[in-house]
Amino acid sequence: MSVEAIEVPWPRTGYAWRVVAVLTAAYTLSFIDRQILGLVLEPIRRDLLLSDTQVSLLAGSAFAIFYVTLGLPLGRIADRANRRNLIICGVLLWSLMTAACGLADNFWELFAARVGVGVGEAALSPAALSIISDYFPPRERVRPLAMYFLAPAIGSGLAYLLGGTVSAAVSASPDLHLPLLGPLAAWQLVFIIVGTPGMAFALVLLSIREPLRRGVRGGTSGMQHGSTPVARTRDIAHFILRENPQTFAVLFLAYAGFALHADSVFVWIPTLFIRRFGWSPAEIGLIMGSIVLVCATLGVLASMSIAARLQARGSTDAVLRTSLLMGAALTPLGILLPLVNSPGTALLVLAPVSALSFGLFAMIPPTLQLITPNQMRGQVSAVFSVFNNVIGMMIGATSVALLTDYVFRDPLRLHHSLVVVAAVTLPLSSALMWWGLPHFSRSIMRAEGWMGELARAHVQSVASTSK
Repeated sequence: MSVEAIEVPWPRTGYAWRVVAVLTAAYTLSFIDRQILGLVLEPIRRDLLLSDTQVSLLAGSAFAIFYVTLGLPLGRIADRANRRNLIICGVLLWSLMTAACGLADNFWELFAARVGVGVGEAALSPAALSIISDYFPPRERVRPLAMYFLAPAIGSGLAYLLGGTVSAAVSASPDLHLPLLGPLAAWQLVFIIVGTPGMAFALVLLSIREPLRRGVRGGTSGMQHGSTPVARTRDIAHFILRENPQTFAVLFLAYAGFALHADSVFVWIPTLFIRRFGWSPAEIGLIMGSIVLVCATLGVLASMSIAARLQARGSTDAVLRTSLLMGAALTPLGILLPLVNSPGTALLVLAPVSALSFGLFAMIPPTLQLITPNQMRGQVSAVFSVFNNVIGMMIGATSVALLTDYVFRDPLRLHHSLVVVAAVTLPLSSALMWWGLPHFSRSIMRAEGWMGELARAHVQSVASTSK
């Protein structure tokens, strides 16, 4: 009897893709709430009398600090509890805290609200990626997992568009007086408007079902969440540090380097246009939002197509190789972007930078999920998020600010800070990813080996039970 005949049937394809769509929408909302701050950094800095370093802490460290601190515990919960309900709690929390950013009157109130946004969003991706992996067979996971990463592209674009639209609408009346809330600046209203829809979206998440857990190493091939063996911390450490050390060094550090660059660009480019070219937040928000929405989405779709073609040709490292190709193309453009003296030319360069940046990140979910056992997926994703957020978010935006405040000592030399960050991070990340290709291929082959052993053990178990 074949493995396929005994294996628990996979969910219907149509429903599985509906789940992907709902989870992608949730991730889109999270990125809108996360990225909206980048558009209003300059008004916040002006109204609250902050330095570049302080506003960079709001953009990076405040968001990432509890995202990092609670990421591992939340990943462990995702590996043992109902993942859908965990996501619902996270959506409600980050939406509420985004709206609370609009009520902040000083640095520390805004910092605390941004911390709350990070706590809520830390619950999403480890659980969502684990759910998607349990709705599709291993050979079919690249597209749905990459599709999930359309969300950062769509969310970032919509964040700038919505922020620009609201800023333009209230530009003639910067201080509004609302019932119960009192006077609000335009940037405060942006946060309130952006945070509110997520509270209603939690109801949509009730429509998806918690799937069977599959690919549980040491367990059966299809298990309800209540019976899943949960990997211990030492199991996670052994899997990462002993079984796949080179692979995870590459995945953690190379992607974190690209994230550092991406965070520096998409946090500070709106401010660069405001300072260097005299644009308003509304102008750069509407134009940059349109560019990111279209080009970043196309970049994600292109990366999916490239990976699928490489995979069809028998490339075991297809997903990582796709990221490498895009990272190599991004390197010269990322260094060039802050140097151009014309706003029109800068926007032309921003288009491929957006496509390549988001395209390479779309390969993160399949690189992790394809080599990780089910009972470790939430926690391994959380460990990845620690690296990605500490290096990317906490260092990215703040490194630019520190260079501007303490090295160049001139807010108008922000572009020089961006060049330094790009010139350091992009070549190193590309080189590290190239070095890691053979190690990733070996991890893929090991995963296929233990998945085959799991399937054979399941066949033998069913056969012995039926006798």
